Amino acid sequence: MRVAAPQRRQLALLVLLALLVGTMAFLSEFFLSASNLLGMTRHLTEVGIIATGMTLIIMAGGIDLSVGSLLALCGIVLGYAWQEWGVGLPGSIGLAFAVGGAGGALNGVLVTRGGFPPLVTTLGTMALFRGLALRISEAQPVSGFPAWFEWIGQGYVGPVPAQTLAWGAVALAVGAIVARTPIGPFTRAIGDNKRAARFAAVPVASLELGLYTATGLLTALAALISTARFSTARADAGAGLELEVITAVVLGGTAITGGRGSLLGTLLGVLILGVARNGLTLAGVEQEWRSMMTGTILIVAAIVDRWGRTEAS
Repeated sequence: MRVAAPQRRQLALLVLLALLVGTMAFLSEFFLSASNLLGMTRHLTEVGIIATGMTLIIMAGGIDLSVGSLLALCGIVLGYAWQEWGVGLPGSIGLAFAVGGAGGALNGVLVTRGGFPPLVTTLGTMALFRGLALRISEAQPVSGFPAWFEWIGQGYVGPVPAQTLAWGAVALAVGAIVARTPIGPFTRAIGDNKRAARFAAVPVASLELGLYTATGLLTALAALISTARFSTARADAGAGLELEVITAVVLGGTAITGGRGSLLGTLLGVLILGVARNGLTLAGVEQEWRSMMTGTILIVAAIVDRWGRTEAS
């Protein structure tokens, strides 16, 4: 019985994840403890939530390098609106989501209406959003949030971190939308051949704009969780986050050229990177060795992904 290529890729990633879990358990006796595994998901939430939206953007042939800077801007707007501008905290949360949606929409408009390459566009907005965060805050953090807000990033529902449940809800909702609506096939069609998708009456510009805007809103959600988790809003938050997100998406089997991808694969990519980082940290491995291990994981993943894409003879 022939197994489809996406299933083979996911199987290969599952095998890689299992091997990593076994290796990290051997390196540290604390790795498989429930507290460590649940705590690990807490630290992966922001990457996982944003990677859900990034998967669709990359599947459509785009990319968004501005998510880390937009996360910082949303957090700073939330903090300063509450502490300095006299807006209540619920209203400040709403304003942060408005900023996230507007930032994503700006990227979408520049790409779809302006015709600018996504790489150049989001590289520019990455600097713009970070600069705005620094200008608003003057590089000063905001802290002292109330306990009910901190619960969003630090609380538990039973033994499970609250933000892990939020990540799961986002993944399930987006997965259902992709699987049960035309958005999934349309996104793949745009990434595979944008011109052909237009001839097939796919609403290319509208869908791309929607994907960038939705990712901006997901980034605002990640900013809310990150701010609550650290109980601080900082202008330098999210530095390098875009690289982690894109790495997880590509590691999960989404083609950087578009047209192919999987939300389940992205989830596995996030977990693989998280397991490697957490396990090596517990084992006391120095930063340079952890970086080398991450590079090795990417190379191995590329090999198994190529194997997974090879049609059964």
